[in-house]
Amino acid sequence: MAIDGGGCVEDAGKLTGVRLRRFSGSWAIWLVAGAIGLLPARSAMASHGHRRHYHHRFVYHRPREVVPLYHAALIEDADTGNVLYSYNATLQWPPASMAKMMLLLVAEDQIRSGRVSLSDPVRISERAALTQGSHLGLHEGEIYPLGELMKAALIRSANDAAVAVAEKIAGSVEGCVRLMNLKARSLGMDNTYYGTVDGLPPVPGHDVDYTTPLDLATLARAIIHTTTLLQWSSLEEAPFDGGVAMLRNTNHLIGRLEGCDGLKTGFTVNAGFNLTATVKRGDMRLVSVVLGAPSNRERFEQSARLLSWGFDNFDRVEVLRRGEPLPVEVQVQSGGMIQPVSESDIALVLPKRQIPDVKLKYDIPPSISGPVAYGDTIGHVRVLDGGDVMTTVDAICPLNKALPFSGQTSYGSRPINPIAMSPPGESR
Repeated sequence: MAIDGGGCVEDAGKLTGVRLRRFSGSWAIWLVAGAIGLLPARSAMASHGHRRHYHHRFVYHRPREVVPLYHAALIEDADTGNVLYSYNATLQWPPASMAKMMLLLVAEDQIRSGRVSLSDPVRISERAALTQGSHLGLHEGEIYPLGELMKAALIRSANDAAVAVAEKIAGSVEGCVRLMNLKARSLGMDNTYYGTVDGLPPVPGHDVDYTTPLDLATLARAIIHTTTLLQWSSLEEAPFDGGVAMLRNTNHLIGRLEGCDGLKTGFTVNAGFNLTATVKRGDMRLVSVVLGAPSNRERFEQSARLLSWGFDNFDRVEVLRRGEPLPVEVQVQSGGMIQPVSESDIALVLPKRQIPDVKLKYDIPPSISGPVAYGDTIGHVRVLDGGDVMTTVDAICPLNKALPFSGQTSYGSRPINPIAMSPPGESR
């Protein structure tokens, strides 16, 4: 038995008295999920299974309502933010304890700025000690290192620890909420609002925080690329403050799904069961979001299916490397020939069946007047899928302008280098 951050008990996937918002189009998720193989066998049977009917005079039995597997879901490439699959990606939904993701991102910002450090002592206030829901049972006046409280808020989803962290990094819960909303705006999370630091409704059944799958994925990618929080979220369990308590991870994919090392669960009565997860296999990392699953077990099963589908159907292709010479030569009228290079790396996560159709188009003039210096933009390289431009990178003057050109001159389009692709059948 585990208690999630919203303060309600989760027991083997059963939920008592949960009131999920009714969604008029919820039946559509059965079709969408089935299309990508996400529908579990027992759920598929639920709508066709045999039910007993007890016939009593003047008593009518309403057909059992179909419960959707989730109200919203999404898979993204963690590097580029490209969406691989989405359902209701802009649906506003309570994040519940996933609000702590933003709390901890703000805490990491404060640490990076030097205002606080992981070893700073934090005195537990009366407000923190009295915080309800999932909690460690911290007592007023106790003192713990900031890092230990952050770890407890992330792994154990401890609300009392979250409040203590907020008070330390911002002076008050209200001050921290302001920082969280400012950070959300800076990340482009325009459909997100935080009213709490822990996702716990101030009044039971009345969530004040809201977000969307797209915004949660944006937040997850910020955590992945700018913090070290995955070192904690990847642990199945961890000691708190040298063994005073044992923190058991509320994310049950950790240690059970290959490559899963984060991120955060969330539950309240209105929000249902939510999970933002991330998995890295080889050189590809994906982020998934599931909102409003009907049970604890279902949020993990659907997240695992989404992520597994992503790795089964997509692959990461390294198209160009930074500084890689391009198969194009340019005549500098005031000098000799130069061979432009790629200004940056290009790596894309693409459907495996689509990879052979991807081409590079070199929009580079055959001659320029010059003079040119290292780093000057000479043209552009466009990555095409058929006629659609997926991304563009600058072609720049190389460090050595007299770099000899080797290989056949090419101007126009070419297939991407097959060496950059993963071997057929490679397991990610």
